[in-house]
Amino acid sequence: MIRAVVIAACIAAGLSAPVWADAPGATPLQVEYYQLRLTLPPGAAVRQTLTRTTESETNGKVIRTRLEAEYLSQLSRHPDGYRVVKTLVNNAFKVEGAEADAERLELEKVMQAAAAIRDITYIADESLTPLRLENWPQLRNRLKAAMRRSGAIDAREGDAFDGLYGPMTAETAAEQFLPEDALLAIPHNLGLSLNNPYRLDSLINGPFGGTISARESLTLTAWDEAAGEAEVLYESGPTREALEAYALRVRPALEQAAARTARIRKTAPVPIGDIQIDIGTTCRYNISLKTGLVSRAECQSVRDIRQGDDRRRHRENWVLGETVK
Repeated sequence: MIRAVVIAACIAAGLSAPVWADAPGATPLQVEYYQLRLTLPPGAAVRQTLTRTTESETNGKVIRTRLEAEYLSQLSRHPDGYRVVKTLVNNAFKVEGAEADAERLELEKVMQAAAAIRDITYIADESLTPLRLENWPQLRNRLKAAMRRSGAIDAREGDAFDGLYGPMTAETAAEQFLPEDALLAIPHNLGLSLNNPYRLDSLINGPFGGTISARESLTLTAWDEAAGEAEVLYESGPTREALEAYALRVRPALEQAAARTARIRKTAPVPIGDIQIDIGTTCRYNISLKTGLVSRAECQSVRDIRQGDDRRRHRENWVLGETVK
């Protein structure tokens, strides 16, 4: 995420003062920066609301999910920023797909297991970006037990669960289990000038291994003192050129894998075909000038992958909000 780098580049650099750009014979240009300060009372409790919809299509088969949830996070100071105890207040989820579809049924079981985890404690930085889960091994065991109760895994599949989550660090687990908290933290404590995007180059994981060069940007699009609200646009994703370069780079490995599979099955290799990828995330934030919290955020994540005749399309949409309780 752009969070840590933007904080360092935008605030630590001293954005509280005007910046002047001088050119010979020209009137100095003043750039005015606005700071979105996170201002929370000691021992604050933050109410978070979430509506998340997903649509996944695999070679024409579509599965949709909808989750509505409310959380209450109790904050206390910590040397790294905050210790957050996040409690699930209520939730409702729905999975749409063919009644007998095995993937839909398995997804329902996983969501039931996730809903059984009523509280998560984690450490966050000064902007409430999750850093690591507290007591991650115990939480991992609770999740495994919940998945067994829901039928998402059986005794034999427990080893696969351990293989996936056993080596996972508390930091990686925070990224996986608290994605909405990370999205909400993006505009906290930023300093930006109006309609002047802050851009950053980064790397993201590619769908076939390796990494892809990506660009992230944050733009303050509105600042309304009277309404007590600001608007920020966040955009992240690889450029078309980066995606095309990645497709060329991974093709030899995919062709080698197809050849190995063909030798094992004693069949002709399946042609790789065209590789087309589209990946990106966009968020539009309304931010309270009083608290610095996100009163409303609308986000969308796109992940489309096509390799020959194999097509996978994934859309994830969020409507998020947070207020001091």
